[in-house]
Amino acid sequence: MKKTVSALLTVLLALCLAVPALALAQSGDFYVTDETGSLSQETVEHVLEVNYDLEESCGGAQIVVAFINYFGDVGADEYAVGLFNDWQLSDRAMLLAVSPREGRGGLVVGTALDSRFTSRDMEDYLDRYFWDDFDDGKYDRAVTTLVDELAGWFYDEYNVAPPSQGASKSSGALAGLGIFGAVLGFLLRNIFLILIFVAIVAVIILADRRRYRGYYTSLGMPIPRYYPWYMFTSRPYRRYTPPPRPRPASRGPHGPGPDRHSPHGPAPTSRRSSRPSAPARRSGSAGSFGGRSSAPSRPSHPTTGGRSSGSFGGRR
Repeated sequence: MKKTVSALLTVLLALCLAVPALALAQSGDFYVTDETGSLSQETVEHVLEVNYDLEESCGGAQIVVAFINYFGDVGADEYAVGLFNDWQLSDRAMLLAVSPREGRGGLVVGTALDSRFTSRDMEDYLDRYFWDDFDDGKYDRAVTTLVDELAGWFYDEYNVAPPSQGASKSSGALAGLGIFGAVLGFLLRNIFLILIFVAIVAVIILADRRRYRGYYTSLGMPIPRYYPWYMFTSRPYRRYTPPPRPRPASRGPHGPGPDRHSPHGPAPTSRRSSRPSAPARRSGSAGSFGGRSSAPSRPSHPTTGGRSSGSFGGRR
């Protein structure tokens, strides 16, 4: 009889402990249940997004948040354990159960994390990342900070690279914009490649425009207005090749030699002209180059009397 009464008391006690947990129904979001209305929709979406990544990257890891009106006479940790079992969370799950009205709460973990995330770690994470903002009424900031830090612990524990939270937020915000959002999201994700493509196109257009101007300049015609789509047409200027630039004359180590006709000195002569020339022959007698002759001049008429100095003729 005594054993039967003891067994009944044990069952009743277990039921009493389980009643507070069974009193809170889990929301459809599964990862966030807020019966107090303390959390914003943005915070709820953030917790859901973090859990989606954890489930996929860390083998079913979960971080569940429950905001409760009253714990009643049950301790926060006991309430959280009963809620954990009632909701049948994963053995790799963490459950945060808090009551803003009572100002208390607790954090419990699954059996697979007992040896790796101890009760001392729970207290440390709550003290560092949760209680200060929670006590100040900044519930959104408190939950977001704690969930992010716990997610970081999972990524480190399972040696997994965390996803880019900024990119995920942008994608989620653009998803509600339909086709425009999809196009804008594509542009944001590939902005670097788009900038490279634009730079290449700009260089091609500038080169084509230079050829276009050179063609009309070489004809001596006014330059018509250029449009970028000309580069896709078969216009005459596209076959125009600009003339090569003249090359400057080569210079020696000391510059070119002086010119003979220049004021700086005579130009260099050839090998043939550098030889000394022979003296020119003279025709006629000496003194035929003008001036007075050295021989005495004869009178134009013979004088009477006397003999001539000689005869130039033959015998008479």
